[in-house]
Amino acid sequence: MAKKKNVVKSAKGTTGALLVLMMAAGWAMAAYTVFLNTDARKQEAMISSARALTEDKLYIRAVAGFKEALKTYNTDNNLAYEEELLAIYREASMWEEYYAFIEQRISKGTAQIGEYKQLAQYYIDQESSAKAMGVLKTGMSLFQDPELNTMYESVCFEYSPVTTAYSQALMPASDWYIPTYNGEAWGYIGKNGRTILEFTYEEATRFSGNYAVVKTGGVFTLIDKQGYWNAVDKNGLDQVTALVGKRMVGVKDGKARVYTNTFVPVSEEAFDQVCLNDNGLIAVEKEGRWAILDSEMKPVTDYIFTDMAVNCRGQVFGKGYAVAADESGYFLIDEKGKPCYGQRFSNARGMEGGYYAVSDGSGRWGFADEKGQVVIDCQYEDVYSFSNHLAPVKYAGEWGYLNQSGAWAIEPEFDMAYPFYEGNSLVTDSLGNYRILSLKHYKLFN
Repeated sequence: MAKKKNVVKSAKGTTGALLVLMMAAGWAMAAYTVFLNTDARKQEAMISSARALTEDKLYIRAVAGFKEALKTYNTDNNLAYEEELLAIYREASMWEEYYAFIEQRISKGTAQIGEYKQLAQYYIDQESSAKAMGVLKTGMSLFQDPELNTMYESVCFEYSPVTTAYSQALMPASDWYIPTYNGEAWGYIGKNGRTILEFTYEEATRFSGNYAVVKTGGVFTLIDKQGYWNAVDKNGLDQVTALVGKRMVGVKDGKARVYTNTFVPVSEEAFDQVCLNDNGLIAVEKEGRWAILDSEMKPVTDYIFTDMAVNCRGQVFGKGYAVAADESGYFLIDEKGKPCYGQRFSNARGMEGGYYAVSDGSGRWGFADEKGQVVIDCQYEDVYSFSNHLAPVKYAGEWGYLNQSGAWAIEPEFDMAYPFYEGNSLVTDSLGNYRILSLKHYKLFN
């Protein structure tokens, strides 16, 4: 007959084993605590010796003592001792070591918010703006502090100006080949102000990719960036108003038509106005009403708009939106021509690629977002829409640039200012001559 198991005896044995394990764990924890306390006491002794050295201003030896204590032991007191070490660096004016230590603390994620500001300011003073921006971006990701944002924007919108001798130019649409008039003929200059293509043309459009349209000898031709002819107009066009991608707008007998970039009519349909766009959509006007067509000239919308606001590069779309109007006012539409909201504004500027410019009917201008919410109150004399995180704004008779928080990024000092595009913009000075502003850190913050 099989033996029955003694359940009570087995349970007692299991309980005993558990008690032994728990006691062992308790002894281990106690031993570990003693060990930690021993480390803390030994570390404190080293720190106390180092502190005593500061009384005699023996800072080099005191710093060495602190660093050795921090290196040898890792206790709950380390962060407090690190802050003491920072104070010693400050007292001793050991600034190189001070900022190097802050860098270490930031890399470990133990620095306080003030240390981010101090290190960023140090880099700014050293003209190391890129490093300052890196520190500030890290701090902004950890702390909700407006001062960090203010410091960041003060650095990232630094610019360098180039003054030209020209008083007539167009905002470029590609690669900063700037169509410029020297008083006798049109040519192209770069963002450094130097001539790229000589001033030999009677008219000139913005470049789109590798090509632009110019008028020379009374004939419109398609040129490349070296100035070589690639196509010649045989239609007898009176004007070419735009070139975008492989399409251009030609005007003859007062009517605008869409052509290929080799001057072949896309269709015979004529319009009062045509605006081409980088996204391939085409805004057209007939008898005071506007519609949106696709790249094949097929309707996206009927002629339901009373106006389309054109941006500084001659287009209506920017970042997937356009500013249109109906009988009730101006509003934002998407690429299907659908209103983004129900609200209407009394006036608006063309979409550049950020918050767009709106007026409340008082003659003052502000900015709204893609939901129609006013994000910067209507309080300025004139404005253009945002792009590259900045907007040109006229205040007290002069133009400057606001950031998206509504603070001045570039103080008002220009007679005229245009939106930034690819990190560059055009402004005019008190003599009416154009300057080219280039954001130094555009590639870092955009």
